[in-house]
Amino acid sequence: MLYKETVTEQMWELLQRLMKDEKLKEHVLVGGTALALRLGHRLSVDIDLFTTKDFHSQMMLKYLHDTYGADKEESRLLENTVLTYIDNIKVDILTHNYPLLNSVETTEGVRMISNEDIGAMKLHAIHQSGNRYKDFVDMYFMLEQEPLKFYLQAYQRKYDKDPYWASIGLQTYDKITTFDGVDVLKEKEQSWKNIKKRLELAVKNPLYKFKSESQDLPINPNKKRGFRR
Repeated sequence: MLYKETVTEQMWELLQRLMKDEKLKEHVLVGGTALALRLGHRLSVDIDLFTTKDFHSQMMLKYLHDTYGADKEESRLLENTVLTYIDNIKVDILTHNYPLLNSVETTEGVRMISNEDIGAMKLHAIHQSGNRYKDFVDMYFMLEQEPLKFYLQAYQRKYDKDPYWASIGLQTYDKITTFDGVDVLKEKEQSWKNIKKRLELAVKNPLYKFKSESQDLPINPNKKRGFRR
């Protein structure tokens, strides 16, 4: 079951159309929207569709414009990348040339990467830029699914990079551009102080799995050891 209340009805309908499109059959939903549909922790307002295969950006934009009315004036094109808007919904379509750690999962017609892949990508984004508050919020809730070490190992496997630096990124907040624009559902944790506390605890205790947003201490605490390089 997906938490469809985390997206608008219009966005859900567009997502269904994109998923059924034969031209986009190699593209899968990634990022915060895939995670929100699975966990139901926050609202999401954009669609990120990734593929591991190359494509022609200009031809893709033309197709999206002709088929879905994508706004050419508001679009940006890069190699293997189309950043556009369809019915005022932000849609990013791009190639991500890194291996999937798990098979693509299809639920209610939506192709999605695994949470393990999403966790690795979130850590990658935090290490690369660290300017999006929503990435830290997503990691907070993902730590209720698996301990940090699980995601650090996924990051290492997916990107062949030292997970130590990803863990450092989880404790670096000075690059966050704004704390607005992330609509966490009412019954979920919304305090940045508590979110930051959990992330810092996880870095110190990467084997711990947190039980719920109301719990300050992780489940079954043992020795406190940070992730070693």
